[in-house]
Amino acid sequence: MYRVVHPNAPLEGTPQENAYLVLDEVGNTAGQGRVIYQYLPHMDPDCPINLYFDMKCDLAGRYVLLGALLARARQLRDVDPTVHARVYTMVHPEDTDSQAFYTSSGMSLEQRESLVTLQVPQGESRLPMGCQVIAVPMNTPEEKLGFLSRLNNNDIRHVDFVLLQQFMRTSHFQILGLTRENSVVAELMMVGNGNSAELMAIYTYPTCRGQGLAKALLHRSMVILQSEGVSHFEARIMTRSKPQMGLANAFGAQEEEVISLFPELML
Repeated sequence: MYRVVHPNAPLEGTPQENAYLVLDEVGNTAGQGRVIYQYLPHMDPDCPINLYFDMKCDLAGRYVLLGALLARARQLRDVDPTVHARVYTMVHPEDTDSQAFYTSSGMSLEQRESLVTLQVPQGESRLPMGCQVIAVPMNTPEEKLGFLSRLNNNDIRHVDFVLLQQFMRTSHFQILGLTRENSVVAELMMVGNGNSAELMAIYTYPTCRGQGLAKALLHRSMVILQSEGVSHFEARIMTRSKPQMGLANAFGAQEEEVISLFPELML
């Protein structure tokens, strides 16, 4: 008989009240899990509260642990009951055992992260009226940290200072900004080697969305990189994010590979 308890200290940086240990009948630890609260209005405006959980447990203890994690997720979700929320985790596309476990627990497997190929649109890369494209300077630590801060403020958190430094050593490294009335309203980062480049980050300021700025900036970026010998463009797309899917569709995205699946349950 398994039971779940809170740990006596934070678990991998997660507060004790959001973490659980699974104990067997003699009190030995048989697994662990945690819930992480995420508020992501820019990436997922239709469902801004995202409650991520992970579990490390044998199959026998999973059901008990999952029940505790879902119960805690519902408590965290009630911090703001006026907006949509979901609880989710991540599994590898080839991990069929975990997929079967989550579907049997009532979770959907519709959402995924995919690597896609982007097509360069036909015709000239035109910019919206009054807009200009600039190269965003990355010469000082302050400029780099400022860029990372702007990414973070727009729910782009997979790039840190060390990774940015690594990107800067690639043969195709590009950070562009789109300006309007001398203010930057959109930015992107492209990274690559040889004839390939990947879109690593792109965002538009909230007040300027829905005006085609990201599309215009990405198109201009592709044209510039084509002059450097790049002919293959890729991006990683979260299917749950309507802004990401809209941009992908605008560039005729074709799926190359499913990177991760995200079992989810709407709360």
